[in-house]
Amino acid sequence: MDRETLIQAIKGLVNDDPGVQVAWLGGADATGRVDSRSDLDLMVAMTPDDRAVALETFEKGLDRLVGIRHRYRFVEPHWTGFDQAIYLVRDLSDDLAIDLAVVPTDTPPERRLLETDRHGDPVVLVDRLGWFDRPTRSDVDRHAAGIDRRLARIRGLHPFFVSIVRKAIDRGRDLEALEGYRTKMLSPLCDLMRIEHDPARFDFAFRYLDRDLPADERALLERLAFVPDPQDLPRRVDRCRAEIERRLERLTAVGRVPVREAGDSAKPSDRR
Repeated sequence: MDRETLIQAIKGLVNDDPGVQVAWLGGADATGRVDSRSDLDLMVAMTPDDRAVALETFEKGLDRLVGIRHRYRFVEPHWTGFDQAIYLVRDLSDDLAIDLAVVPTDTPPERRLLETDRHGDPVVLVDRLGWFDRPTRSDVDRHAAGIDRRLARIRGLHPFFVSIVRKAIDRGRDLEALEGYRTKMLSPLCDLMRIEHDPARFDFAFRYLDRDLPADERALLERLAFVPDPQDLPRRVDRCRAEIERRLERLTAVGRVPVREAGDSAKPSDRR
């Protein structure tokens, strides 16, 4: 069995399963980023009351169809709040995992991860509810408010975060300092770069930077990210701090990122 055969098998399964109201492929299939190592990001919508039973039925059907050799159901919810499970299939590479997210059918449209400007064009397997009758795009005002909140958080926490990282360096706690630098300085810098250059996906963190950032910005982020030794970390911290503050000043002067224009022109990721 190859990847396309697996997709067709899953398509037949979800069409025959009355518990699955809607099913589609996101991720690499939605964004045209499929390569030989791409997994399947499978989204299925089920009614909230029947979700546990419907998921059990679906999983048994999947096992009969392709043979599940390893599975893991997340106890903690997916960052979206959806139930999530990962499956490895018999006779297929671990790369070709099935990453399943279960979307309750009462999920509001803006939380279904269907915005084509952010997530690409989904590959629809079954749609009994008409979710794909028309393309879904981001709500511009809601998206702009999210950017404003992210900017306010970065601006408000930046001086505290710099102090935390520098204290760890001065105390000789190298791993603590490195982890703090990565999460408290490099990540906010990445967010600011995205807000400037790709506001439609300001919250995608370090994913898809090969497409979403200009080459010089990505190169700067990479130089700051790969710290060769503890002795070099203070210099990286100083440079990262300066880059964050320079961008905060520039974005504050602009007043608001032109999210509407960005949303209108945004293209989905083209490789995963």
